[in-house]
Amino acid sequence: MKIAIDLQACQTDSRDRGIGRYAFSLAKAMVQLGPPAVTLMLDGGDTVRLRDLRGRLRHDNVLAPALSYHYPTAGLASGDGSSDVRRGAGVLRARTLGALQVDAVLVSSVFEGFDGGAGITTSLDDASLRGIAKVAIAYDLIPLIFAARYLADGSEYNDWYRRKLEEFQRFDLFLAISDATRDDLIEFAGIDPERIRVIGAGVDDAFIAASASASAPASATDSAGDVEILRALGIKAPFVLTVGNGDWRKNNEGALKAFSRLSKKVRRSHQLVFTQVGDEVTKGLEAEFSSIANRVVVLGKVEESVLNTLYRRCAVFFFPSRYEGFGLPVLEAMSFGAAVVSSNAGALKEVLRCEDASFDPEDTDQAAAILERALTDVAFLAQLKDGAAAHAGSFTWEPCASKALDAISHLVGSRASPSHDPWEPSSADVSMMADAVTASINGFDSLARGLTAIREGAARRILVDVTCVVETEARTGIQRVVRNYCIGLHVWAQLQHDVEVVPFRWAHDGLVHSARAFARDSLGVDMPGADGPLEVHPNDVAFMLDSTWEWPERFDAFLEQVWKSGGEVVWMVYDLVPILVPETCHPGMPPVFRHWLTHAARCADGFICISEATRTDLEAYIDEVLPSSARRPWSRSLHLGSDLESGAHIEPTEQGRELVQKIGKRAYLLAVGTLEPRKDHDTILRGFEEAWHQGVDVALVIVGKTGWNVEALVSRLEKHAEAGRRLFWIQHANDGDLGMLIKGTAALIQASKSEGFGLPIVEAGSQGIPLLLSDLPVFREIAGNEATYFAVGDSLSLARELEKGFKAGGWASPVGIKTMTWRESSERLGEELLSRNSVVSPGP
Repeated sequence: MKIAIDLQACQTDSRDRGIGRYAFSLAKAMVQLGPPAVTLMLDGGDTVRLRDLRGRLRHDNVLAPALSYHYPTAGLASGDGSSDVRRGAGVLRARTLGALQVDAVLVSSVFEGFDGGAGITTSLDDASLRGIAKVAIAYDLIPLIFAARYLADGSEYNDWYRRKLEEFQRFDLFLAISDATRDDLIEFAGIDPERIRVIGAGVDDAFIAASASASAPASATDSAGDVEILRALGIKAPFVLTVGNGDWRKNNEGALKAFSRLSKKVRRSHQLVFTQVGDEVTKGLEAEFSSIANRVVVLGKVEESVLNTLYRRCAVFFFPSRYEGFGLPVLEAMSFGAAVVSSNAGALKEVLRCEDASFDPEDTDQAAAILERALTDVAFLAQLKDGAAAHAGSFTWEPCASKALDAISHLVGSRASPSHDPWEPSSADVSMMADAVTASINGFDSLARGLTAIREGAARRILVDVTCVVETEARTGIQRVVRNYCIGLHVWAQLQHDVEVVPFRWAHDGLVHSARAFARDSLGVDMPGADGPLEVHPNDVAFMLDSTWEWPERFDAFLEQVWKSGGEVVWMVYDLVPILVPETCHPGMPPVFRHWLTHAARCADGFICISEATRTDLEAYIDEVLPSSARRPWSRSLHLGSDLESGAHIEPTEQGRELVQKIGKRAYLLAVGTLEPRKDHDTILRGFEEAWHQGVDVALVIVGKTGWNVEALVSRLEKHAEAGRRLFWIQHANDGDLGMLIKGTAALIQASKSEGFGLPIVEAGSQGIPLLLSDLPVFREIAGNEATYFAVGDSLSLARELEKGFKAGGWASPVGIKTMTWRESSERLGEELLSRNSVVSPGP
């Protein structure tokens, strides 16, 4: 069984409400439970909101394919467009879902789009789904229940809601979030009970984690921090908290009335705190409730971290809602151990723990009496608090997801398999699309993207930057990684059948061109097709793999097209050396690199780092350059592959064989890496000089070409008294030479001041070669306790370790260091880029 979950409700204005939070949490739990296979569908009508949702999925590690659908949009602040736009959007949205060849579509919310959706259009054409089972989450029918309040005859909202209700009633299955909602579906919408399944709701993981932290004993610093937050909000006394929005049913006026009827002593010693409110509160504080205005704080919309503080620190959480389809705020407050006093309307009676703390929302005297008791009766307050967090914690998403999947599976099993024939638009379809384009604000571009998304279905493309490799034909360092990943990703993609890898380069005409010819000619990859300006497709992932650090703005127009098409932009980070240790780099590199990384942090959707240590450094840098309010890119770490695991056999050169003969039977240690300040060969040489002085008779072999600013070191190596006897340096060695030297060495030595990974350590350590390493976090990450460490830049510390190992007859051999082939690393990279579960296939 294959299911598509349409997360449009996480992109309309519902994304900031309970509906958006519910839809996201349920989808996340369904993905985590799998199977069945779940594809997440995102609305491409608003690029900013689409990127926000993709980022949220990544940050929450929701590992499922996430694809976008596109259509000509309304571009209106409210409503979901003209009838022409709605019809066109409904067909394109449904046809994109159908192109995935799924058995069922779960729509996160049908009643979306009226009150502002940034041009997002919410229709879904029934006929275009062609037999695919349609499932809807049913939250509530509050407008129908309170029709006199919400559905005035002739009003625009009444017409819109009635139209949506007709769409809603045609669904095959309804997942009700409470028993109350189930009863309302039957009574007010005439839904057959057999088409309804109650799945309940859970408390968001973020609240569970935050509340667990809150339940731990608070430090003085934490308490002081909360106090500062509250003071900044104008909260200076014990407070009653009410959350919600300006909707009439939230009954914020009831909270004002109840607070105003508290005894004078209690009112004067407490404050009433609202988040979002409507006119009834602001006007009431100017008139009827002006006498308590100085005890009332209206905050408006607050960040989640601030809301957590409010839940944690409130004296009582007061929730006078006239009706709820479930009542998540009550459970959220309880998860922080808050004392909750709430109305018993709708589904609230299903989530409340203490009946004595509930009231009729229209009975202000009853509400005020219970609230006063909670604020003054110590025993009653303790009763409300004790067990509150445990009660909230019993509402988890896993059983909700399990019930949803079971219900959908039963529905699919009872129906004939849907037809998945390709869509061949009729003349009527063409005419309808033309009308939609005419009535929209973005016309043919959005229509073209929508049709391409339908044509490609679940297929994805990874666009790989190879600009510098094409220009320089370099084969070392980063360029070596670029080449290996470009080949490895292509091989992996061919095994997936629905993934294509397209290398690209920035050209001097100012456009991005495909680089298929380079892949064929230089990488030996079978990649047919002519090169030219690269056309972006929906859901492409632009992987900025190469070291294109100079002038990153040249890619901006191309990346903008990726975002408009619903795709992602991911940058590769090898290390932060030019920022962390700029003195070890060429003087021109640090400012160039800092500019690049700052630009990338501000525009990227995500980063792939070659080690967890590098990812930690990156996250710290992002903290430095991004304001807390900015969209934060996600980050992941992935270790590189190893050429020594490729299975290829390369013979050593004559130069390499002669070197081994010169060393003779004397034990030697091997240092691999370009001679540059960051590799700190100077510390290695001074450490060996001290060890030799102490009688340690081992040789040092250095393999690495001359880098920059090492003239003095090169002179010392060439003129050294031990040169050719216990000191050897070769600048050029092939993989055969390196393999031979690693196999015969007594230990590998790395003295780097900073690194992004450390491939020689993996390659040597995986063969059981002892390791002497400078004490860097990334080296600890790779080698753990299976290496000998010396202080960074400390030649005496190194000399001591050389002497210890020499006297002990050698250094301990590692046994637990493993390498990945480039094939395995590429497979993991591909799965990460497409946000899918990474399962490495067995090697050949």
